[in-house]
Amino acid sequence: MTQLTPAQLTVVQALATGATLTAAARLAAISRPTVYSWLNQPAFQKALAIAEHEHAVTVRDRLQSLSTQALDTLQALLNNPKSSPSVLLRASLAILNRKNWALPSPHVQDCEPATETLATEPAPAGENLQNEPGEDLATPQTAQTPRNASCPCGSGQKFKRCCGKDAPPVLNTKAA
Repeated sequence: MTQLTPAQLTVVQALATGATLTAAARLAAISRPTVYSWLNQPAFQKALAIAEHEHAVTVRDRLQSLSTQALDTLQALLNNPKSSPSVLLRASLAILNRKNWALPSPHVQDCEPATETLATEPAPAGENLQNEPGEDLATPQTAQTPRNASCPCGSGQKFKRCCGKDAPPVLNTKAA
């Protein structure tokens, strides 16, 4: 395998961290067409792919560390008896309203016993775990809540702006 020049390494590093092609060329003091020609070389492509992967792993690790620190800070704030109610409320809402939690997922084989138990246990009386085709999986409370009513989760917002964002509007509440 051929070794990359210092200019090529500079461009690889810049591109891997998200710099534009123009910025990378300027940083290495070369022209953009030179970078374009390097992008067609297999050795350069491989070095760029490796650098992008290493950068992504580094960013992911840093984000996990920051998430841990942020959660520790919020927990300390919530446990502090001297915290004002408004600070406690904001910290609680920051946790509860967070979308797309990046929680560590358990391995599939760890979930197998629980999945098998759920599959073999009969459903409690009055509960139907099977939904009919075209039936919404919403809870009965959510399915019956009018869009302009207060949200049943207790956020103080209207249902349509909180938990009911994806819920269909209730057009007819009378039973047929």
